[in-house]
Amino acid sequence: VFLIDVSGSMNDPNKLPLLKSAFGLLVNELRPRDHVAIVVYAGAAGLVLESTPGNRKETIMQAIDNLQAGGSTAGGAGLKLAYEEAEENFVTGGNNRIILATDGDFNVGESGNGAMERLVEEKRKAGVSITVLGFGMGNIKDDKMEIIADKGNGNYSGGIQEETTFLNVPCLT
Repeated sequence: VFLIDVSGSMNDPNKLPLLKSAFGLLVNELRPRDHVAIVVYAGAAGLVLESTPGNRKETIMQAIDNLQAGGSTAGGAGLKLAYEEAEENFVTGGNNRIILATDGDFNVGESGNGAMERLVEEKRKAGVSITVLGFGMGNIKDDKMEIIADKGNGNYSGGIQEETTFLNVPCLT
């Protein structure tokens, strides 16, 4: 599941536009047996693309290309929806992973950081990992992003400023 921050803070050229371009490189590498769903969050969370086979690259890219930044940051709601989507499409023996792409301005909402960490740990034990990619510079909250990745049996790469950096993230190569 691609969990993509489309809040207003992602409007800079080195954030959402770079994310779209970089994820295009990832989509080109998908195999027919791979499946991708896209969840976004800003003021609210929403499912942009249901689980779609990797050989439907045009459909996946169209969903990514249509993303626009605006609104506040309901990261906690997005995370919950992404886990729901991952569980609904769970593949036994597969790589069940959420890839969270954000500038790090990640508000978890009313539940707080502790509840978010418990959720990530619980879902890790159920077989869903999470990797966190920080795009841009400025308000990246590396500590929070690293905690999410660590608790979720994933990786964290922050300050992505160009596609070549994106391609060197361990879970994507």
